Amino acid sequence: MASRVEQLFRAVEDARQARRERCRSLVHHVAQRLEEISANERRRNRQRAPRFNVFKYLRQDELGLSRVIADLLNPAAEHGQGTVFLELMLETLPETKERFGELQPTPDSPIKVQIERQITSERRMDITVDIPLGDQWFCLAFENKPYANDQSGQLIAYLEYLGEKYGRHFLLVYLPPDDREPDKASLSQPDRERWKGHFRVMPYMPDLRRANSLRSWFAACRNRCEADGVRWFLRSAESFCKDRFGESTMATDPEAQFVLDYLSENPNYLNAALAVHDGWRLLRAEVCERFLEHLRDIVKDRLREEVKDIYPGVDVGCHYGGEEKASNYLWISRNAWVRYDDLPDNEDGRSSVRLEADGKGPKDWDWGVRSPKTPGQMTKPENKRRKKIEQELQKCGLGLYSEVNMWPQWKRARPCYRDWNPLVPKLYEERKAGGGRITTYYADNLVRIAALAIPAIDAVEKPESNPER
Repeated sequence: MASRVEQLFRAVEDARQARRERCRSLVHHVAQRLEEISANERRRNRQRAPRFNVFKYLRQDELGLSRVIADLLNPAAEHGQGTVFLELMLETLPETKERFGELQPTPDSPIKVQIERQITSERRMDITVDIPLGDQWFCLAFENKPYANDQSGQLIAYLEYLGEKYGRHFLLVYLPPDDREPDKASLSQPDRERWKGHFRVMPYMPDLRRANSLRSWFAACRNRCEADGVRWFLRSAESFCKDRFGESTMATDPEAQFVLDYLSENPNYLNAALAVHDGWRLLRAEVCERFLEHLRDIVKDRLREEVKDIYPGVDVGCHYGGEEKASNYLWISRNAWVRYDDLPDNEDGRSSVRLEADGKGPKDWDWGVRSPKTPGQMTKPENKRRKKIEQELQKCGLGLYSEVNMWPQWKRARPCYRDWNPLVPKLYEERKAGGGRITTYYADNLVRIAALAIPAIDAVEKPESNPER
């Protein structure tokens, strides 16, 4: 009996060893071939520059993107395509697909496109397109949300304004980065039902659950466009949506195609490929977590050396939560600052200089000065302190972005460094070497913001500055 058990264990171990060998063989062979493909890609890039994208040189914030969309929708704009792009947008949206045919604006009834249209003293609609419809006007409106969170009551305020001004002749289109619904605080489910047929979600990137997306509209416009220069611009817009809001990958198209072809021709390697894939996910998480800890240590050392007068009492920490949204961050704060009330136990509850990944996993990194609460969640004394902090931040030259509720001061990281997933090999090398270009980029900006923001927050939230705490 013992010999049969030993034989069974040996057979299992032999099978495991065979799988390990197949994994090693797959990785070795594919790595060699990818080196050749990469060299060919570099030669191709010099001649054709397939990754060149004009959007890298344009304003990519909310207002900049709104201007691009509005300009394409405007028949009188310099793209020269008249109403074609607007008609394609109307065809894309189910609520307007059957309502409009060929648009024929006249000098007496022109199509009017407007950005930042003010509807109240505090609210502006990102884009509105007024279209003549018989003896009435139809309004196609857009709320552009590629980055910022929804404001409380924002969408319902827009819907009520449009309903009051246009009756039933309007559609509000919500433009999130990916397939997500608006915050319930901005548009509740009962209000969503009440305005059914007048509200549509259209993400920048398509999802299996949705046929319409901003990227697919850019593609449709490119296919119908007759001007070479505008077609080139629209192709860049498509690539921008994919690169900024789609799933990131380290592989180029030729590399991915090679792996697909190789596995199709060698299906006996599929189990090995699955094991490599699972191993990569674990390794990626470990590398990103260690790099965040490495960055924390670099920032802490530099603050100690470069701002000695304000460093005592400063706490620098980080948290890596993996793939969960907004769970990866680095903070700089003081224990002496005011702790805000009514927060979960896992929240520090203090103002901080913060680097945070707003997306799922280590991507969409932003930084700035962050409050523990949104203004709508704050008590009157807390709101008063926040306004004082904003004033102090302005005095020291840090711009304010009040539309991003939890961030009195906020800025987006450079596009090439916003997503860490394709940067994993470089992150590993920099942590091992003790630094590098990516480390320096993040550390420089965080130290600069902290050197300005810490004294500004001190002026409001240190005990001697805050008699109401």
